[in-house]
Amino acid sequence: MPDLMTPQAAVVVGGSVVAFAGGLPASHREDIFMSTAYAQQATRMAIEDGLVADWFEYYCKVLKFIGWDVPKPQTLTPLRNSLMASQATQRISTIMGEEFSEPMRRALEAMERNTLALKLFESASIRGNSGFFQIIPCVMRGPNKVEMGIYHRQFKIKRKVSGFLFGEDETLIHNSVEQIAAITFNTLYYGQFREKVKKSVLSGSLKYLSSLEI
Repeated sequence: MPDLMTPQAAVVVGGSVVAFAGGLPASHREDIFMSTAYAQQATRMAIEDGLVADWFEYYCKVLKFIGWDVPKPQTLTPLRNSLMASQATQRISTIMGEEFSEPMRRALEAMERNTLALKLFESASIRGNSGFFQIIPCVMRGPNKVEMGIYHRQFKIKRKVSGFLFGEDETLIHNSVEQIAAITFNTLYYGQFREKVKKSVLSGSLKYLSSLEI
């Protein structure tokens, strides 16, 4: 059963911000942030080695490989709004509802206040003049099921600037693409991949992991 006493929480995992609604056990939270750390690590290596061109497509394939049921993402029509953070929460609210967008909004506000977490996120999100990140809200739906969304955005940036997620200068960002996929994560099925994922992530680096106080 969900632990109703477990409060909301959030964590920065490289170029992803993961927000957990209240009720998700610590074990489920670890499964989720370890999985996205693993997928980002594998995708980053594949991109750097020149093996793939589409970051998000490969990232989703890695998640499928470790047992996630990831449907084909929906590509969204661009919005006119200068703040990337508010765009992300607006998208999640419209498509998935306030139950998902509210913890995410609080997580992004916490990251904006946390200089270390923000630097960590940005160092993983920007590569040269290219940027990409994920916003992942998670809600408990039963003893072994978590409903979640993966909002992905990729873009070109004219110059590196701190706080791009909260900046109001629209001229910095161009060629922006937004995608979202709704997922049901089965923790029982994921169990067969858990140790492999954890071993791989722990053998790499946890420098891109930071908790957020929400």
